[in-house]
Amino acid sequence: MDLSTLYLIFGDANQDRRAKAIKNILDGRRTVSNLYWGLEYGLLPYFGALHDFDLGDEQAAVDTLNKAGLATVSDGLLYRLSSRGVDQQKKLQASITPLNELATVAQYDIVRFSRRFIFAVQVVSEYSYSNNRYYPQTIGFFDDQLIKRWFIQNKQRNLSGYFHQLLQQFLSGLENDQLADIFAASLTGHGFSGLTEDQLAVQTDLEPTIIQLNWLKLYSRLFLRLKKDPETPLQLLLTGLIKPLMSGSAKQTFDLFVSARQPDPATIAQLRKIKLTTVYEHLIEAAIELPLDQFPYQRLLHEPTLTNLRQAAPVNVGEWQFKAAKAQITDLQFFEFRLFQISERKKGDND
Repeated sequence: MDLSTLYLIFGDANQDRRAKAIKNILDGRRTVSNLYWGLEYGLLPYFGALHDFDLGDEQAAVDTLNKAGLATVSDGLLYRLSSRGVDQQKKLQASITPLNELATVAQYDIVRFSRRFIFAVQVVSEYSYSNNRYYPQTIGFFDDQLIKRWFIQNKQRNLSGYFHQLLQQFLSGLENDQLADIFAASLTGHGFSGLTEDQLAVQTDLEPTIIQLNWLKLYSRLFLRLKKDPETPLQLLLTGLIKPLMSGSAKQTFDLFVSARQPDPATIAQLRKIKLTTVYEHLIEAAIELPLDQFPYQRLLHEPTLTNLRQAAPVNVGEWQFKAAKAQITDLQFFEFRLFQISERKKGDND
């Protein structure tokens, strides 16, 4: 995908945003820093949504925007959209509306589902023509075996009729001929081959990145549709696709902390045989990922530290630097500072 296009889509005209952080958020690089900026920029629902794609170089991408007058760039690869950039952003977002459907891609492995579905369509299409000699789509060994098992279990169920009805209902339900054409172009079957995003871009005058984002969005819709249908013969294709909310290690630390009678990060570190700083990172990850009322802030942010933070905090708590906060609250720990930022942001989102 073209990273400069993504920077336009996920950029802002009123906030300097870290180009590297946005790339890492979309790629799903799970560090507490990337998770925090995902929360601060309102991009946490899309964390890891584009993990399967080559996103390119952030320096080259922001340079492209800067030279085109679409954004201003400052030290540390901070960028802010110009008025021209905002106009272009609106055009791009209009071609992939609603953008929030990409949240499903962050929750489930939609790319993997799309590969399974495309392969299944090809297998059924060729089978309906009694064709056993064709070039199958490239797919991983596990999914290849899964499709074979699925086909053996279901080939007596008039799969060609099922797929015909499913695709007809799904595509007509889009009520958008261009989106329907884009989805259909991703498929391969007897006598037809799918198009690449570059080939389809020529036909539609859409950027290849927009084509790819639309594919993700459309396969997300199809996935959710099938997931709600307990009678679908495609249930096996929907298995093993859930992405965990937080890392397994962070969840283990958090569960241990909340279940302890007298929770103490140092004790948790000893029990888990990990560094205290790692315990803090795990708890911050949990605080970012979980709803406000599901994290025990009161166990970790005590008076008078909390009062001091509230009194010293600027209007924009999210951009508050720890160094500045430490100068006002000398015994402040970074862990407390970050938890305060997270809780304040989540309170603002709930208002």
